[in-house]
Amino acid sequence: MLTSLKNIKMLASAATVCAILSLPVFPAMAQDIFTVTGVHVDESAETAAAAREQALKIGQRQAFEEVVARLTLPEDRQSLAMPSATELNTMVSDFGVSNEKTSSVRYIADMTVRFKDNELRNYLRFRDISFAELQSKPVIMVPVYRAQGYVNLWDDPNPWRDVWARNVATSGLVPIKTPIGDLSDISTISAEQAENGAMESLAALAKRYGANVAVVASAEVSGPAGGETVNVTVTRYDPSGAPQIFGVREQTRTGETFDQTLVHAAKSVQEQLSDSWKRANLINFSTGGTLMVFVPITGLQDWAQIEDKLTGLPVVRTARVVAMSRREVQLSLEFVGSSSQLQTALSQQNLSLSRMGELWFIQPVGTDRLQGLSLGG
Repeated sequence: MLTSLKNIKMLASAATVCAILSLPVFPAMAQDIFTVTGVHVDESAETAAAAREQALKIGQRQAFEEVVARLTLPEDRQSLAMPSATELNTMVSDFGVSNEKTSSVRYIADMTVRFKDNELRNYLRFRDISFAELQSKPVIMVPVYRAQGYVNLWDDPNPWRDVWARNVATSGLVPIKTPIGDLSDISTISAEQAENGAMESLAALAKRYGANVAVVASAEVSGPAGGETVNVTVTRYDPSGAPQIFGVREQTRTGETFDQTLVHAAKSVQEQLSDSWKRANLINFSTGGTLMVFVPITGLQDWAQIEDKLTGLPVVRTARVVAMSRREVQLSLEFVGSSSQLQTALSQQNLSLSRMGELWFIQPVGTDRLQGLSLGG
């Protein structure tokens, strides 16, 4: 049985510190957010070496623009100037290249650029640019395609589903997964059920792919070949709230293919999903606080798993263990932003933050480790 609340209060006031552990600020788990892949460069100069040097500089600048777009809102980054070469060099941790092709005057490659998280944060903070870096749990994309009077999800052709399968946003703040469309998927949900918001079926599909949110993106195509218009109605079904609906409209541009139009539409959907998440999770460094939190545990291995999740939270500045027993850990948790943002951040790691009287508790979602606690003195 877990220790009584009275005993926990005694732990909170104990002068003896059983163990002290400072968790790193903004640790490496968030590093994927600061890594940009697939930056294509193609430059020419008087020599191959000069072309390569020019391409690598341009590639790093493109990667900077992409990582900033990943973290900030469109209206905030409009006033942000491109950093100087010296400033950019201080923010780049390292980079790699693949698919290199070189001639006597030309250099082609795909780059991966990794940024130093603290340096990039400071660059934005010192310029009063708000940003978010909390990554949501993955969402499952359900791409319904409407064209020429028929509705299609799993059958071929479905060029809308093909675009999502090729252009899945696995990085960024809102990772997106696309179902493979096998017999299990087909039997789980139909196009009609998806468009009608069949919550049980959508939840079952999301669960299969390790997601907890389903997004139905219904794309309706009209107009002649070469001048198609794509209207997308997007509905995000979150189990914890009401459905969120928005629309995207794209038209085939001169010199572009219909497939490129669908790619533009998919990117617009991704951007709006990400922007909505960012608006709710922008970090306000001028606010925050400290909580004394108790973590009921089943053993040291259980605590190690919870500790690993805590170290991945960008809103947590420090978490100091001030007391520990076999049944609970007492933490002094310093965070930035609001307590609701802290709760959201914890929930993305399948941890819940709750309050009982004057005491705060963290425990894994779906468990009730406080049930055995005695409320008596």
